[in-house]
Amino acid sequence: MAVTGLPAFQPHVLYVDPHKIVQHTLEPHLSWVVWSALNLPRIVHQGFVLRLKYLLGRKGVFGGRWDLNSKPFTEREEYALIEDLNQSLPQYQNSIWYQQGEKAVSSKGVFAHKTETAHSTKELDAVFSDYLVPLLTSMKQEGYQQRPGADLPEGMIGRDGALIKTAHGTHRLAAAKVTGASGVFPIKVIGVHRLWLARILERQDGAAPAVIEQALQSIQERYQ
Repeated sequence: MAVTGLPAFQPHVLYVDPHKIVQHTLEPHLSWVVWSALNLPRIVHQGFVLRLKYLLGRKGVFGGRWDLNSKPFTEREEYALIEDLNQSLPQYQNSIWYQQGEKAVSSKGVFAHKTETAHSTKELDAVFSDYLVPLLTSMKQEGYQQRPGADLPEGMIGRDGALIKTAHGTHRLAAAKVTGASGVFPIKVIGVHRLWLARILERQDGAAPAVIEQALQSIQERYQ
């Protein structure tokens, strides 16, 4: 199976059943990018490391064991926090996540989740009552709905054709799972394993873009 000279992979959005996405992995190169952000001078991280990550990932085709190293999504901390919050309702103050927020406000002066921040107990209550709890209740009542302007959840295709969750939308996927939400879940496939790409191109005749599109359609159908 030839794994050299493969074409670039362009991101595709698939629409799937959130309950069928069962694995999660860190996207390739992310671990050392995070390490560099914490340990290297900012100018080195932004001027060199992020540039190198872009160059390594610009084709969207990756080797390595990132897919084999994937773990059950339910083992993610985000899932555990969302599940516990859902079980604590309506008393969200009893949840582990809220208690972590109280400690963060007390020790660091701020609790942050995405664009939401709290510097006091009152503000922390607002983050939960106005943002996090409604995320769960709306999914219970209305199913999963992609909010206009929200970033798309991301994923990648492993060597065996598995759809594996990566960055963005992790809390949303966890919320959909723990509430049993109906509806389709959009997931932006940002990359694929080179062994999968080589295999589908080897087995099919036709132009590479059409073959890739057909293979992705098959994956979408399998996850619906």
